[in-house]
Amino acid sequence: MNSIVNDLNRASDRHLLVNVYQTNQDVVYTGYVTTVGTSGIILATYDDFGIPDGAVFLALDVIDEVEFSSEDLENMAFRIRTARDEQFVQAGGLTMTFDQRRDLRRQVLSHAWVDHLVLMVVLKNDEHFYEGVITSVASDAVGIQLINKFDFSDQPALTLNPADIEVIEFQGRELTLQGIAASRLQQLTHQDQVAVTDATQFHDTLAQLVGKDPLVALIPKHNRDLFYVGRINLLTDDAVIMSLLDMTGQFGGYTLMRLSGLHAIVIESDYLQTMRLFSLLNRARQQPLQPVLNDERLFDATVDQFQARLSQAAAFQTIIHIKLAGGDSLSGYPSHVAGGRFIFHKVEDDALDRVGAVYQIDDVDEISFGYLDAYLVERQLRIEGEL
Repeated sequence: MNSIVNDLNRASDRHLLVNVYQTNQDVVYTGYVTTVGTSGIILATYDDFGIPDGAVFLALDVIDEVEFSSEDLENMAFRIRTARDEQFVQAGGLTMTFDQRRDLRRQVLSHAWVDHLVLMVVLKNDEHFYEGVITSVASDAVGIQLINKFDFSDQPALTLNPADIEVIEFQGRELTLQGIAASRLQQLTHQDQVAVTDATQFHDTLAQLVGKDPLVALIPKHNRDLFYVGRINLLTDDAVIMSLLDMTGQFGGYTLMRLSGLHAIVIESDYLQTMRLFSLLNRARQQPLQPVLNDERLFDATVDQFQARLSQAAAFQTIIHIKLAGGDSLSGYPSHVAGGRFIFHKVEDDALDRVGAVYQIDDVDEISFGYLDAYLVERQLRIEGEL
């Protein structure tokens, strides 16, 4: 433990970008250590896109390793610079100040109670993540009113022992938006999920939604725990293009999917209500998308969209993500799109496969494109001379 504390103090004193690994979770936090206390730390964090994402309190007991140098950190430093240079939309980030001589966990909880912040907490010996608003803070008990974006009927109030709280995320982008939306979320009523699961109705259902404002969720066959949320941009005889929303209700790129790969179309749910509200709030705040993305693209319903999207990506060496019928997912760019085939040059662990592998267009079930991670990967490869 002493060596970890020494590493944390070094990171704080030298203002070093670090990865902090946990003993009991796979979640890795990237950021700058701002405060080291006797029982835990405050880390100002960044999301996967290099955007400031609030902060996290981590109890010292859950910290397994502090990483100072790695390829991942080099990539994150690049993304942080890019997000700053391109002026990515972000939340306010960490605005609190802390006294390292006092209990950091209690300071976070007290700040959150006074300022009505939405937090995410992880408890000792509990695999769940709890999001909610602090309703009371005492020496031996903390009250929290849970927020469940997926099921408004399941939002109990809990009383927790502060000593059991190992992780507290606060002031991040999604949590901040939930705080702004909290009063309106409380006014929404629970909606049982309404979904179309009959494949013979998929085309007619989607046809009514093309170019319209209502949000829907598409659930693919290959992973029924996964779903894409957004608006229907285009429909052809056998495929659909969705303009996606990310978890903060901002534009998240596009996904092209074969109708034969659809499991269900969700028309109504509590999560869709939440995302509609997030989307409206982003529009009202004039933050509907990151400045490097384009949410106004139109597509031709008379052409084979799989051929068209692959051909366009090949012409400009644009990074896309494909899902194959066999279940494999690949990120990279295509080339030599002809005769129903194409070569795909995979990007994996920041290494580009210049030779590539041959695939059949008919074996591609999904293509995602025009999203933020693809922009960042492509920009880095171009700067490094790989593209």
